[in-house]
Amino acid sequence: MLKEAHELQRMVESALTHLKAAPTSLWERPAPSTVRRITTKVFPWLKPAPLREVASNGSNAKTKIKINSQQSPETIAAAVKELSTRLDHQSKVLATATHALVAAREHLESLEQATPPSSTERLDHARARVQQADSTTRLASQQLRELIQGTEVLQLGALSEGQDQVEQKAEFSQQWLSELRTRMQAVDVRFADRHAAIEIELQLKVAQTRELISLDHDMTAAEHTAAQANTQLSALRAQRQETPEGSDETDRLDTAIGQTLATRSQAMQTHQQLAKKLVRVDADVARLNDELGEIHQRIAIVNDERFALKTLDQKLPASEQVAAPAEDQAQERIDKTALKNVREQYLASQIGEAHAFAATGADEIQAALQRIGDRLQGTPPPTPLPAFAVIEVVTSALADVTGNDATRANRVLDLLNQHPLEHWPRVAEEMSKSVRTRSANNNSVQRDTLDLCRKLANVPRGMEMLQVLSSDGTAPIVAERAKPLRVFWNADEAQQKEPDGKVKAWLQTAKQVARSKLDGDEKSFDDVDHAAFNAVRNGYFSNAPGTPYAQHDQRLKKATMEWVMRAVAANTPEQATATAPTKSSLPRRLVPTLNKTPFAKSTLDRAYSVGESMGLQSPRKQVDQVISARISMLEETLKNAKGAPGLQLEISAAHAMLDHLKSLEKKGTHLSQVTLKKRDGKSMQSLLKARVQQQRLSQIWDKPDANGKRAVNVLHKAQHIELPPLYSELANSKLSVYEALNRVDEHLREVLPPALQPAESVEEVLDQDLSAAIKLLKTRHLSEKSDIVTFFKPFILESRLRDRLRLGGGGTLGVGLPSLPYSLISPIVSPIFSAEKSRSDEAFAQLFMPILGMEMSFGKARTEAAEATIGVAAGSAVADGVAIQAALTGRFTAQETQTSSTLMRFFRTRHKDDEMRGNMLTALDSMVRWDIIDPQKGQRYAGPLEAILARNPEVSVSQIDATSSTRNVAARVALRVPAVRFKDGASHASQTLTPEPSVYVEADRIKETRTETGGFISVVGAKGDTAQQRMGVTANLNFAPIASSATPAEKGANHGVQGQGLGLQLGMSRDLAWALEKNEISPFLIGDKQDADLDRHYSTPRDMQAEITANRDLWLMRCIETLEPDETGNKNTPDNRLRAAMHLDAFEATIKRLGKDSKYCQYNVNYSMKGRAGAEIDGYRGIQALALQRGDVQAAEKAQQAIDDILLTKETWRPLVLIVRERARDSTVVGWRNLLRWQKLSNVDGQRTAAQFPPP
Repeated sequence: MLKEAHELQRMVESALTHLKAAPTSLWERPAPSTVRRITTKVFPWLKPAPLREVASNGSNAKTKIKINSQQSPETIAAAVKELSTRLDHQSKVLATATHALVAAREHLESLEQATPPSSTERLDHARARVQQADSTTRLASQQLRELIQGTEVLQLGALSEGQDQVEQKAEFSQQWLSELRTRMQAVDVRFADRHAAIEIELQLKVAQTRELISLDHDMTAAEHTAAQANTQLSALRAQRQETPEGSDETDRLDTAIGQTLATRSQAMQTHQQLAKKLVRVDADVARLNDELGEIHQRIAIVNDERFALKTLDQKLPASEQVAAPAEDQAQERIDKTALKNVREQYLASQIGEAHAFAATGADEIQAALQRIGDRLQGTPPPTPLPAFAVIEVVTSALADVTGNDATRANRVLDLLNQHPLEHWPRVAEEMSKSVRTRSANNNSVQRDTLDLCRKLANVPRGMEMLQVLSSDGTAPIVAERAKPLRVFWNADEAQQKEPDGKVKAWLQTAKQVARSKLDGDEKSFDDVDHAAFNAVRNGYFSNAPGTPYAQHDQRLKKATMEWVMRAVAANTPEQATATAPTKSSLPRRLVPTLNKTPFAKSTLDRAYSVGESMGLQSPRKQVDQVISARISMLEETLKNAKGAPGLQLEISAAHAMLDHLKSLEKKGTHLSQVTLKKRDGKSMQSLLKARVQQQRLSQIWDKPDANGKRAVNVLHKAQHIELPPLYSELANSKLSVYEALNRVDEHLREVLPPALQPAESVEEVLDQDLSAAIKLLKTRHLSEKSDIVTFFKPFILESRLRDRLRLGGGGTLGVGLPSLPYSLISPIVSPIFSAEKSRSDEAFAQLFMPILGMEMSFGKARTEAAEATIGVAAGSAVADGVAIQAALTGRFTAQETQTSSTLMRFFRTRHKDDEMRGNMLTALDSMVRWDIIDPQKGQRYAGPLEAILARNPEVSVSQIDATSSTRNVAARVALRVPAVRFKDGASHASQTLTPEPSVYVEADRIKETRTETGGFISVVGAKGDTAQQRMGVTANLNFAPIASSATPAEKGANHGVQGQGLGLQLGMSRDLAWALEKNEISPFLIGDKQDADLDRHYSTPRDMQAEITANRDLWLMRCIETLEPDETGNKNTPDNRLRAAMHLDAFEATIKRLGKDSKYCQYNVNYSMKGRAGAEIDGYRGIQALALQRGDVQAAEKAQQAIDDILLTKETWRPLVLIVRERARDSTVVGWRNLLRWQKLSNVDGQRTAAQFPPP
């Protein structure tokens, strides 16, 4: 109950802190320290670009609605009214201009038809008037069109939605605080009951104490009575001796003596009884005193808790202070009514003008557009897209298809309204098979309809718009229909443009599969046909050589063949077998940027270590666990077989082997990678000898001779002990530990009686997987391409949200200037300067599980880097050969990294993570074994990409193109003391030995961009800006066989011309402080629907805690969304509110602990785009796409500006998740870096989630 009370107190205190907290901006860092705030103000480069700048696309978006999001609904309604007035005014302007244009045309027509003909001057004047009126009308129409397509109404709708959120927060806060008060009162009642129970217990303990005291008093009285009886008895006996026998006095005294004896006996008996009862009186009293003290302490705790609860209860605001209820819940809010009316007004104006057909007259299409508008205003609407965007896209597409012919457009809309969408793929197939010729000017309504379907299929959410136009237009389209429809029309359009017959046939199979899915038949297709369908679904419309499809296929082949062959060849001995892969040519191997592979032996070993250090599963960890279990089972078997006759040497040898393995394990050796060698046999023999001698000594001690003497101290000749044949064979077999344990297990089954044989082992992994892992770990490098699956499988199956493992291998080539300039050596001060230009190439493979889903990528990264160091060294010789020097240097580094890779991704669905992991494993297996796997039907796969697409219908395959630009500034102060120099460098090469402690500070700015092309799910236009700083110390020991020190070896020595030095260095460094701040936006598409994440990253929990404090109610409401509903389907229940608060309380405790224990965590606050905002952006994306198709750059720019307006609206975003990540990195560089740079690289990066809210 105390734990519950403490949790409740923390929740109440957090709620009170939230009520007092100042609001924070979505776009600003919530809690920078004073030092950082001042530092970044003086040096703005030390902080990243503002989040608003990162989120926008550089279109200079400006919010036109100047209204505070905290304003009342009345203020929003007033702004809506102003918009309505503007619309009316602009409509009147257009009407006036249109009327003037009609009048001017009529006047011109009358002049042209006049008899006699009008003068040329009058005609020219009339034509000029028509041109001017037409320009005025076009301008007015464009202004009205821009007003309707503007974001003002959307922004006001977002503000109204913000008011909804304010009301929801207030209601939630009221409910939660009321529940807290109720729970505190309930706990207080329970404390009161406990207080009463403790009081009763106290009374019982007091009564027991009093009883003990009473017994003590009775014992004292008995002792006093016995003492009095003894005194009286002595007196009576003395009188009796003095009284003559036979007298009456004698009888009286005898009687008195008897009575006194009885009294004494009674008193002594009572005393003995009490003494027995009070044997433990001291202990009982001490115990009771302790219990009474504990009871009083418990009473004090209860009183303190009750006082604390009552104090918090008094601090909680009254219910009416939390949120004032609405005056009239039944009446719609004024801002909502105003928005509804203005949307209808905008839509009516847009339909009435039909701007795309304004030049040719829009009357013909009015009725059809009105039908669409009525559907878009239904409850619920058939699509979440804004109505104005649907009308604009549909009319623009129709204008393009029909050549601005309103009559043809009306026929198309009427025809679409007569059939469901599934009708038109059949029509398209029938028309494509028709042998009738059609002229280029054929205006067939069916052909226009099919062209419109193809055009809208390439527009974001085009299938939703087509659904509105169809006979089923009042209901939304389901994904099971939208996907195959989109695939069909995309393939159909690509087929019409494709000259290659094979590609046309490939696209035809995709269309056939799509039609089958639409018709719902059970027609069976070949696996490769499904692959074609999924390829088109992912945006690949050709599989010809040189296309993105072929590039992905080639890259995946390279990852599974060339990279593996390079890794195998690197570990192949010089006298290789005929089947072993041949090594690359020597010139190619000498270039570190060629012959790259992320699967090198050393890289795999580091990947095991990095992954395991972060709690990730790996094949090595998996087999280690299995081996430990086998050792335990064998130990149990040997323990049971201890008394088996004639097998003591075998059992002792097995014990010796297990003891040896356990000793290796204690030293940190991974038994999964151990192969038994001769030295293991020697260790086993030594352990066996010690065990046998110990057993003999034990037997001698246990069995004395006939005289009872033991021959322990008798000197015996040591017997030579050999390992049994099996264990001698194992010691030279080079078997893995697991294989050796299997041999021992099999041997024991042969020699032990049935009752003592070991139990059947039950491995936690499948035998096939285990044997593959054991083989990989035994060789310690890849032997075949299937080892890729063996390596990644444990990582995939045990991965958690935000877990990441990246393997990279490559090299660097570069050239640099000498580390010191050629100049005269100063006896005290010498300049320092160096410069270098380099290029690094790396091949990498990465497994990652972000919020979007699980993904694997294979590709390459190229880094162009330039570095310059300037500084000064000062110091002089203090003795012959000894100098003290100090150096101050600054380093400036710039590098650009270009990454290109193929990505496989599976979308993450809540509570289906295991299914997602299984899908990724199947995809990886398809990629690796594409040439081995037999398809379920049809021909074999042509490549890894086809196998992946055929066997994984939900996979998304995309091309990643990422750029990272890093700027680094570093300063370093070093002290070289003492600097020992063995020769004077003026005339001979000198050698120096220098201990060099130093302090450094460095600052980085990293700008990142990432775009994916292709893929059903793809990140498009992600951007990030990072600022991080480090401060630390280093300790180096420098030895230079050829030195260019700034000081001569001897005092007064000659100072000649300085030369290039050759230095070797042994050192270590440690960061003392680290700061990071990162702003990031990740827009992504799921199908053709827009979504995005907005992220802020920090290196301390302070900002995350401030985020929680300011928006606690929002984060609690977000957590409730992830919890299970009650039987009515409601999630916002008292139990869920309490559960969410407990989760948040535990998360806060975790980040506080991580802030103290771990100095390299990243604290990530993640906001996600609301579905409403995504639909609005998709509407503008459709307008933008059509504008670009017709070459209207200005309209496209305006659409992009509108998208930025939405992105920069606070109400576009909602809290999604708080994540704390830990990262580990192992980077190894081997090579030469002096004048020339020649280095091989091996990099492993790991990442795991240390804490998350809401919990997964």
